[in-house]
Amino acid sequence: MVGPDGTSAAGPPVRPAILGAMSDTTFSTMRVRRGARSLSEVPYLPGLDGLRAVAVVAVMVYHANPGWLRGGFLGVEVFFVISGYLITLLLMAEHERSGRIALVDFWIRRARRLLPALFLLFFLLLTYSWIFEWDTLGKLRGDLLAGIFYGSNWYQIWVGQGYAAANDFVPLRHLWSLAVEEQFYLVWPVLMLFVLRNRGTRRLAPVAGAFVLTAVVVTVAVALLFEPGRIGECAVTPDAYWTIGDWCIEKANALYLSTVTRSGGLLLGAAFAMVWRPVAILRGPLRHATRMLDLVVVVGLAGLGLLVWRVGFMSPDGADPWLFRGGLFLTALATLALIAGVTHRYTISHRLLGNRVLVWVGTRSYGLYLFHWPIYQIIRDVAGNVLTVAEFVVAMVVTVAITEASMRSVASASAA
Repeated sequence: MVGPDGTSAAGPPVRPAILGAMSDTTFSTMRVRRGARSLSEVPYLPGLDGLRAVAVVAVMVYHANPGWLRGGFLGVEVFFVISGYLITLLLMAEHERSGRIALVDFWIRRARRLLPALFLLFFLLLTYSWIFEWDTLGKLRGDLLAGIFYGSNWYQIWVGQGYAAANDFVPLRHLWSLAVEEQFYLVWPVLMLFVLRNRGTRRLAPVAGAFVLTAVVVTVAVALLFEPGRIGECAVTPDAYWTIGDWCIEKANALYLSTVTRSGGLLLGAAFAMVWRPVAILRGPLRHATRMLDLVVVVGLAGLGLLVWRVGFMSPDGADPWLFRGGLFLTALATLALIAGVTHRYTISHRLLGNRVLVWVGTRSYGLYLFHWPIYQIIRDVAGNVLTVAEFVVAMVVTVAITEASMRSVASASAA
């Protein structure tokens, strides 16, 4: 999400931006009053861009063909954890620097960074639909309005657009995750303002503990609310639905898409930011714990790899119980292990995940995520159809081209 202008500790001024889950920019160093370095300072950490690259590639592969990577959708949870971590660090650093959090400025910066690419997507999609998918324009109205106001997840829950449903042309289904993040970021700076007002940024361990406990409660609640088994029509499998009057809401879909039930990763990331600040870590004994942290990253990668390989979402027998009974929580913990290693400037994992290729992909992750799904839909026409390898390659070429053009045009407009 968007950070203030600053100077990189490694060299010349850079254009800063901290985009949460699907960032297309990097973030910059912040300075505090009188030139002192803030313990919550947000230096540029290329390893996090590399981690974002791994996550967005996993999601795009899964969306192309779930058979290629059964749990690739878990990359979204990785983004949630990174977002919670970075945005909390950013808010803490701003409070250390100025003694306040400028809420309106924060929201304006976010809008200027995120909305241009989103509106470009809407323009291109509406133009294509007007020419080639005229019959779908009426159906797109609700998705479009929900996307503009970042309420796509709740809209999809209410109208029954399941994440894995094989519907007709649904080019905006993927906006649910951006909606979750934006709703979180609408509330989170206000909460952090109250948290930091009376205690500053040096006595946050109890607050971090409360956030972890809340994430655990969310995980337990999801596990208890989840209903295993086949999901048919509401009248056929009533236990798989909640009913509001005559309206049926699919439990698995609601648990997967709702802001509350997906807040665990964001909360864990935020809690970790309060106890693992890159600048502070390098000033203490953990400065020399590089081997231990690299081992932690190996464990995190192994755990995340196992989850992505084994945990699925939906099958003819119903939703995967492992996903709703701890799978998301374990994904978040594995991501925290990776963050611990890649945010330490002297680890091998920091250099490996911060290589140029992964950084290039990671800094474009917001655009890649934003544009890939509609392009997939244009190629296959119906959600649920899988892409062939050749179609996937074509889709990636088009996605990268549009992402790059969008990124450069937005950067040019900002510079002007």
